[in-house]
Amino acid sequence: MRRRDISFCLTSIGYDGEGLDNITGLPKPKLRAETGDIVVTAEKCLTAGTAKLDILQKTGLTTPLGDVVVTRVKKPGLVVTAGPNKSSQVRSLTEILRRIGPGAILFDGALNRIAPMVETDGFVLATGAARTPDISRLARETEWIWGICNILVVPRAAELARRNLDRVTLLTPELEKIQDWPLSSLLSVRDTAGLFLKSAPEDSYLYIPGIVSMAALRLMSEIFRRNARRVVLAFADPVKLLVSGEIGLLNQLLEDLDRAGALVGVLKRVPLMAVTINPFYPEYRTESMSYQPATVDFIRLQVAIQKNIRVPVYNVCRQGAKELVDSILTYARPWESPDVMCF
Repeated sequence: MRRRDISFCLTSIGYDGEGLDNITGLPKPKLRAETGDIVVTAEKCLTAGTAKLDILQKTGLTTPLGDVVVTRVKKPGLVVTAGPNKSSQVRSLTEILRRIGPGAILFDGALNRIAPMVETDGFVLATGAARTPDISRLARETEWIWGICNILVVPRAAELARRNLDRVTLLTPELEKIQDWPLSSLLSVRDTAGLFLKSAPEDSYLYIPGIVSMAALRLMSEIFRRNARRVVLAFADPVKLLVSGEIGLLNQLLEDLDRAGALVGVLKRVPLMAVTINPFYPEYRTESMSYQPATVDFIRLQVAIQKNIRVPVYNVCRQGAKELVDSILTYARPWESPDVMCF
């Protein structure tokens, strides 16, 4: 991006750039920033690296490591990033950075902290043998994630989104409210059983703005199957599904809902733009009671993951980053502000 004169801001949903992994004790890749780069981090991280950072603006956002500040790199070096970890904070920070200028906003994160990514224009999934050295399992898991990110947008999604509903709501096919409940998420069987889905009209909408548990999805599947009614089951976005539980079970339950007659979809897509893979993994050696570096065959890994998904898969250590950046710039075009990209 620097070579193409695309300005960017770098931050993290969580904590990144430390020298050693907190679990394995193995070295982690460093984050190097060059003069002029914009880095958002917490105040206690300002001196954790070797780069010299000048504070441009305080954001008013707080983390366990102090207030989040927008900085510009005055002297190049290594940086440690710790940024916002809530959707509302990511939204606020994005608005601040949009006012600073055009460019790209890069949020580093982890799958178990993916919820704030709903505020971005898309994401790159970085996966590999550190997740599991079982290549076939990793390929299936990546395919499931890709499939959920490509789940269909429900009919009349834009109209429903404009309602800004913050409760679980049952609506007619014409989007007239039938009933709502004092819940944004469905986390228990008891809450799900109280939705009166048995009397839902054909082609009605059940909108769930928050997350849903595996138990709730299983019960809804049973209800829809017994009552043989077609219902549009609408979620706010695919990220709400990705954080719901174990990805294999989630995929199975979504298939069960489809067979039971539910039309499962979202109001907003958060596209998976590309996948990057890493053949490295920390292998635990019982004899030394420590982790040692290990790898799987990177060609087998790349072929297996690419086979069943229709987004590019890259090993950036061997292929470089040019094609990955091309993919990102193709996808990351926000509708409301074409000169700022956020992912």
